[in-house]
Amino acid sequence: MQEKEFLELLHKEEGKLLRIAWSILGQESDAWDVLQESVEKAWSHRQDLRGGARAFPGWIRKIVVNSALNQLNFKKRIVPMETENISHEDFGPFPSPEKVLEDRDVWLTLASLSESQRQVVILRYLGDLSLCEISEELEVPLSTVKSRLYRALTRLRENWERSGAAL
Repeated sequence: MQEKEFLELLHKEEGKLLRIAWSILGQESDAWDVLQESVEKAWSHRQDLRGGARAFPGWIRKIVVNSALNQLNFKKRIVPMETENISHEDFGPFPSPEKVLEDRDVWLTLASLSESQRQVVILRYLGDLSLCEISEELEVPLSTVKSRLYRALTRLRENWERSGAAL
């Protein structure tokens, strides 16, 4: 695969890839790091791609998901630093309190899911993958994807109704 073809295919998928990484990691900066790392991996292993341009979207998504999950597992081992000497000015402008609460509620609700359920929800709604593509991506049967998605959506609905939020 030549550089021009690789970049054209990558450009078509970039938005989805960023959303997937961001939703797994929860931070934009980490998502961009994972995306960059994934593109470097994909470029250096492009000769391993079987199926050409048709297989590229699934192949690159799998690299991004695996890189994001590896990053997430790595971050679990990091010891947090003390924040006494950090000022609010270090972080730039803050979003509105309403937006912060809304985002927090969404992420807390997603965090309440098992990892396998969260993966399916993220790939389906943020990655815009079909159920068949998710099945291939996670290397599980289609029926497993369907049951995980059903259970996840049921749990999300119950959590939202309990909290009094409207869907």
